[in-house]
Amino acid sequence: MLKAVVPAIAAALLLVSLAGVRLLPLAAALGLFAAYVWLKKWPALPTDWNAPNGIEWLLWGLAAAALIALLEHGRLLPDKLAAALGVVVAGGGAWFVLKKVAANWSGEDVVLHVMGSGLAVALLTVGSRRLIQRAPAGLGVAILFTLVLSADAVLLALSDSVEFGLYCSAVAAATGAAAGTAIWRRPFALARADGTWLGIAHGLFLVLGAHVGGLPWQAAVFAAPAPLVPLLLRGAAMPRHPIGWALAAAMLMALPVAGAFWFVV
Repeated sequence: MLKAVVPAIAAALLLVSLAGVRLLPLAAALGLFAAYVWLKKWPALPTDWNAPNGIEWLLWGLAAAALIALLEHGRLLPDKLAAALGVVVAGGGAWFVLKKVAANWSGEDVVLHVMGSGLAVALLTVGSRRLIQRAPAGLGVAILFTLVLSADAVLLALSDSVEFGLYCSAVAAATGAAAGTAIWRRPFALARADGTWLGIAHGLFLVLGAHVGGLPWQAAVFAAPAPLVPLLLRGAAMPRHPIGWALAAAMLMALPVAGAFWFVV
Protein backbone atom coordinates (compact mmCIF):
# COMPACT_ATOMS: atom_id res chain seq x y z
CA MET A 1 0.00 0.00 0.00
CA LEU A 2 2.77 2.45 0.97
CA LYS A 3 4.60 1.82 -2.29
CA ALA A 4 1.46 2.94 -4.14
CA VAL A 5 0.62 6.10 -2.21
CA VAL A 6 3.96 7.47 -0.99
CA PRO A 7 5.25 8.57 -4.44
CA ALA A 8 1.90 10.19 -5.25
CA ILE A 9 1.76 12.05 -1.94
CA ALA A 10 5.37 13.22 -2.31
CA ALA A 11 4.80 14.43 -5.88
CA ALA A 12 1.63 16.31 -4.94
CA LEU A 13 3.11 17.96 -1.85
CA LEU A 14 6.23 19.05 -3.72
CA LEU A 15 4.72 20.26 -6.99
CA VAL A 16 1.57 21.88 -5.59
CA SER A 17 3.58 23.58 -2.83
CA LEU A 18 6.00 24.99 -5.39
CA ALA A 19 3.64 26.08 -8.17
CA GLY A 20 0.07 25.72 -6.98
CA VAL A 21 -2.83 23.53 -8.01
CA ARG A 22 -2.05 23.89 -11.71
CA LEU A 23 0.64 21.20 -11.30
CA LEU A 24 -1.71 18.71 -9.60
CA PRO A 25 -2.45 16.87 -12.92
CA LEU A 26 1.29 16.34 -13.37
CA ALA A 27 1.67 15.17 -9.77
CA ALA A 28 -1.17 12.66 -10.13
CA ALA A 29 0.23 11.23 -13.37
CA LEU A 30 3.78 11.02 -11.98
CA GLY A 31 2.53 9.42 -8.77
CA LEU A 32 0.59 6.79 -10.71
CA PHE A 33 3.56 5.98 -12.96
CA ALA A 34 5.90 5.79 -9.95
CA ALA A 35 3.54 3.41 -8.16
CA TYR A 36 3.32 1.16 -11.22
CA VAL A 37 7.09 1.09 -11.72
CA TRP A 38 7.75 0.45 -8.02
CA LEU A 39 5.16 -2.30 -7.72
CA LYS A 40 5.61 -3.92 -11.12
CA LYS A 41 7.80 -2.70 -14.01
CA TRP A 42 8.29 0.05 -16.55
CA PRO A 43 5.17 0.29 -18.74
CA ALA A 44 5.47 -0.46 -22.43
CA LEU A 45 5.48 2.60 -24.65
CA PRO A 46 2.22 3.39 -26.44
CA THR A 47 4.10 3.57 -29.74
CA ASP A 48 3.82 -0.22 -29.80
CA TRP A 49 0.06 -0.41 -30.20
CA ASN A 50 -0.26 -4.05 -29.18
CA ALA A 51 2.24 -4.15 -26.30
CA PRO A 52 0.60 -2.28 -23.38
CA ASN A 53 -2.12 -4.08 -21.45
CA GLY A 54 -5.23 -2.52 -19.94
CA ILE A 55 -3.63 -0.97 -16.87
CA GLU A 56 -0.72 0.38 -18.89
CA TRP A 57 -3.09 1.99 -21.38
CA LEU A 58 -4.85 3.54 -18.37
CA LEU A 59 -1.52 5.04 -17.31
CA TRP A 60 -0.98 6.56 -20.74
CA GLY A 61 -4.59 7.72 -20.93
CA LEU A 62 -4.26 9.56 -17.62
CA ALA A 63 -0.94 11.03 -18.81
CA ALA A 64 -2.68 12.41 -21.91
CA ALA A 65 -5.51 13.80 -19.76
CA ALA A 66 -2.98 15.42 -17.41
CA LEU A 67 -1.21 17.03 -20.37
CA ILE A 68 -4.48 18.53 -21.61
CA ALA A 69 -5.23 19.84 -18.12
CA LEU A 70 -1.74 21.35 -17.79
CA LEU A 71 -2.09 23.13 -21.13
CA GLU A 72 -5.53 24.43 -20.16
CA HIS A 73 -4.22 25.60 -16.79
CA GLY A 74 -1.48 27.47 -18.62
CA ARG A 75 -4.02 29.00 -21.01
CA LEU A 76 -2.31 27.35 -23.95
CA LEU A 77 -5.55 25.58 -24.86
CA PRO A 78 -8.94 27.34 -25.10
CA ASP A 79 -11.64 25.92 -22.84
CA LYS A 80 -13.75 24.47 -25.65
CA LEU A 81 -10.81 22.83 -27.40
CA ALA A 82 -9.54 21.39 -24.11
CA ALA A 83 -13.00 19.98 -23.36
CA ALA A 84 -13.20 18.43 -26.84
CA LEU A 85 -9.75 16.87 -26.49
CA GLY A 86 -10.73 15.53 -23.08
CA VAL A 87 -13.74 13.78 -24.60
CA VAL A 88 -11.51 12.27 -27.30
CA VAL A 89 -9.00 11.00 -24.71
CA ALA A 90 -11.85 9.62 -22.57
CA GLY A 91 -13.37 7.65 -25.42
CA GLY A 92 -10.01 6.58 -26.82
CA GLY A 93 -8.75 5.65 -23.37
CA ALA A 94 -11.67 3.27 -22.83
CA TRP A 95 -11.03 1.67 -26.22
CA PHE A 96 -7.32 1.12 -25.55
CA VAL A 97 -7.94 -0.17 -22.00
CA LEU A 98 -10.29 -2.82 -23.42
CA LYS A 99 -8.31 -3.43 -26.62
CA LYS A 100 -6.78 -6.78 -25.67
CA VAL A 101 -9.78 -8.29 -23.90
CA ALA A 102 -12.11 -7.12 -26.68
CA ALA A 103 -10.10 -9.00 -29.30
CA ASN A 104 -12.08 -12.16 -28.48
CA TRP A 105 -15.48 -10.50 -28.23
CA SER A 106 -18.26 -10.61 -30.78
CA GLY A 107 -19.11 -7.50 -32.78
CA GLU A 108 -22.20 -6.91 -30.63
CA ASP A 109 -20.18 -7.07 -27.42
CA VAL A 110 -17.59 -4.67 -28.80
CA VAL A 111 -20.29 -2.14 -29.68
CA LEU A 112 -22.05 -2.55 -26.34
CA HIS A 113 -19.11 -2.63 -23.98
CA VAL A 114 -16.35 -0.69 -25.74
CA MET A 115 -18.48 2.06 -27.26
CA GLY A 116 -20.69 2.17 -24.18
CA SER A 117 -17.69 2.48 -21.87
CA GLY A 118 -16.16 5.20 -24.02
CA LEU A 119 -19.38 7.18 -24.00
CA ALA A 120 -19.70 6.79 -20.22
CA VAL A 121 -16.15 8.01 -19.55
CA ALA A 122 -16.67 10.94 -21.92
CA LEU A 123 -19.86 11.94 -20.08
CA LEU A 124 -18.03 11.67 -16.75
CA THR A 125 -15.33 13.98 -18.08
CA VAL A 126 -17.81 16.61 -19.24
CA GLY A 127 -19.83 16.29 -16.04
CA SER A 128 -16.76 16.59 -13.80
CA ARG A 129 -15.71 19.79 -15.55
CA ARG A 130 -19.20 21.21 -15.06
CA LEU A 131 -19.27 20.16 -11.40
CA ILE A 132 -16.01 21.99 -10.65
CA GLN A 133 -17.28 25.06 -12.48
CA ARG A 134 -20.50 25.18 -10.43
CA ALA A 135 -19.15 24.23 -7.01
CA PRO A 136 -17.90 26.88 -4.55
CA ALA A 137 -14.20 27.59 -5.05
CA GLY A 138 -12.08 25.97 -2.38
CA LEU A 139 -11.35 22.58 -0.87
CA GLY A 140 -14.81 21.13 -1.39
CA VAL A 141 -14.37 19.56 -4.84
CA ALA A 142 -10.91 18.19 -3.99
CA ILE A 143 -12.35 16.53 -0.90
CA LEU A 144 -15.21 15.07 -2.94
CA PHE A 145 -12.97 13.56 -5.63
CA THR A 146 -10.59 12.21 -3.00
CA LEU A 147 -13.58 10.37 -1.51
CA VAL A 148 -14.74 9.19 -4.94
CA LEU A 149 -11.35 7.79 -5.95
CA SER A 150 -10.82 6.26 -2.52
CA ALA A 151 -14.19 4.50 -2.83
CA ASP A 152 -13.15 3.27 -6.28
CA ALA A 153 -9.93 1.86 -4.82
CA VAL A 154 -11.78 -0.01 -2.06
CA LEU A 155 -14.37 -1.36 -4.51
CA LEU A 156 -11.60 -2.68 -6.74
CA ALA A 157 -9.74 -4.22 -3.82
CA LEU A 158 -12.89 -5.97 -2.55
CA SER A 159 -13.54 -7.32 -6.05
CA ASP A 160 -10.29 -9.32 -6.26
CA SER A 161 -8.67 -6.47 -8.20
CA VAL A 162 -6.27 -5.44 -5.44
CA GLU A 163 -3.57 -4.36 -7.89
CA PHE A 164 -5.94 -1.98 -9.68
CA GLY A 165 -7.13 -0.70 -6.33
CA LEU A 166 -3.57 0.17 -5.32
CA TYR A 167 -3.05 2.24 -8.47
CA CYS A 168 -6.37 4.01 -7.96
CA SER A 169 -5.38 4.77 -4.38
CA ALA A 170 -2.27 6.53 -5.74
CA VAL A 171 -4.45 9.00 -7.67
CA ALA A 172 -6.70 9.48 -4.64
CA ALA A 173 -3.66 10.10 -2.44
CA ALA A 174 -2.29 12.72 -4.81
CA THR A 175 -5.62 14.56 -4.81
CA GLY A 176 -5.94 14.43 -1.04
CA ALA A 177 -2.33 15.49 -0.44
CA ALA A 178 -2.78 18.44 -2.79
CA ALA A 179 -5.83 19.52 -0.80
CA GLY A 180 -3.70 19.31 2.34
CA THR A 181 -1.35 21.98 0.98
CA ALA A 182 -4.13 24.49 1.63
CA ILE A 183 -2.85 24.55 5.22
CA TRP A 184 0.23 26.52 4.14
CA ARG A 185 -0.56 27.59 0.58
CA ARG A 186 -3.68 29.64 -0.07
CA PRO A 187 -5.90 29.97 -1.95
CA PHE A 188 -6.53 26.40 -3.06
CA ALA A 189 -9.18 25.64 -5.66
CA LEU A 190 -9.43 23.13 -8.47
CA ALA A 191 -10.15 24.55 -11.91
CA ARG A 192 -12.42 23.28 -14.65
CA ALA A 193 -9.33 21.81 -16.34
CA ASP A 194 -8.96 19.36 -13.45
CA GLY A 195 -12.33 17.86 -14.26
CA THR A 196 -10.75 16.33 -17.37
CA TRP A 197 -8.19 14.12 -15.65
CA LEU A 198 -10.35 13.43 -12.58
CA GLY A 199 -13.33 12.30 -14.66
CA ILE A 200 -11.12 10.16 -16.89
CA ALA A 201 -9.32 8.56 -13.93
CA HIS A 202 -12.60 7.69 -12.18
CA GLY A 203 -14.18 6.33 -15.35
CA LEU A 204 -11.22 4.31 -16.64
CA PHE A 205 -10.58 2.61 -13.31
CA LEU A 206 -14.20 1.45 -13.22
CA VAL A 207 -14.00 0.27 -16.85
CA LEU A 208 -10.78 -1.60 -16.08
CA GLY A 209 -12.23 -3.18 -12.95
CA ALA A 210 -15.49 -4.25 -14.60
CA HIS A 211 -14.02 -5.73 -17.80
CA VAL A 212 -10.49 -6.80 -16.82
CA GLY A 213 -10.77 -7.22 -13.05
CA GLY A 214 -13.48 -8.72 -10.91
CA LEU A 215 -15.68 -5.67 -10.28
CA PRO A 216 -19.37 -6.58 -10.85
CA TRP A 217 -20.83 -4.51 -13.66
CA GLN A 218 -23.74 -3.51 -11.42
CA ALA A 219 -21.28 -1.99 -8.94
CA ALA A 220 -19.58 -0.05 -11.74
CA VAL A 221 -22.95 1.26 -12.95
CA PHE A 222 -23.80 2.53 -9.46
CA ALA A 223 -20.36 3.99 -8.74
CA ALA A 224 -19.87 5.74 -12.09
CA PRO A 225 -22.35 8.65 -11.67
CA ALA A 226 -21.48 9.21 -7.98
CA PRO A 227 -19.35 12.37 -8.50
CA LEU A 228 -22.02 13.90 -10.72
CA VAL A 229 -24.91 13.56 -8.25
CA PRO A 230 -23.86 16.80 -6.47
CA LEU A 231 -24.85 18.66 -9.64
CA LEU A 232 -28.34 18.45 -8.11
CA LEU A 233 -27.17 21.03 -5.56
CA ARG A 234 -28.18 24.34 -7.05
CA GLY A 235 -29.94 27.52 -6.08
CA ALA A 236 -30.96 27.80 -2.44
CA ALA A 237 -30.11 24.13 -1.86
CA MET A 238 -26.41 24.65 -2.61
CA PRO A 239 -24.23 25.58 0.40
CA ARG A 240 -21.93 28.50 -0.33
CA HIS A 241 -19.06 27.40 1.89
CA PRO A 242 -16.74 24.82 0.26
CA ILE A 243 -16.71 22.51 3.30
CA GLY A 244 -20.47 22.72 3.69
CA TRP A 245 -20.83 21.97 0.00
CA ALA A 246 -18.50 18.96 0.34
CA LEU A 247 -20.57 17.56 3.21
CA ALA A 248 -23.83 17.98 1.31
CA ALA A 249 -22.27 16.51 -1.85
CA ALA A 250 -20.89 13.54 0.08
CA MET A 251 -24.32 12.79 1.54
CA LEU A 252 -25.88 12.84 -1.93
CA MET A 253 -23.07 10.67 -3.27
CA ALA A 254 -23.46 8.15 -0.46
CA LEU A 255 -26.53 6.49 -2.01
CA PRO A 256 -24.98 5.33 -5.33
CA VAL A 257 -21.71 4.45 -3.60
CA ALA A 258 -23.61 2.34 -1.04
CA GLY A 259 -25.37 0.60 -3.93
CA ALA A 260 -22.00 -0.19 -5.51
CA PHE A 261 -20.67 -1.67 -2.26
CA TRP A 262 -23.85 -3.72 -1.85
CA PHE A 263 -23.22 -5.48 -5.15
CA VAL A 264 -19.59 -6.09 -4.20
CA VAL A 265 -19.96 -7.45 -0.66
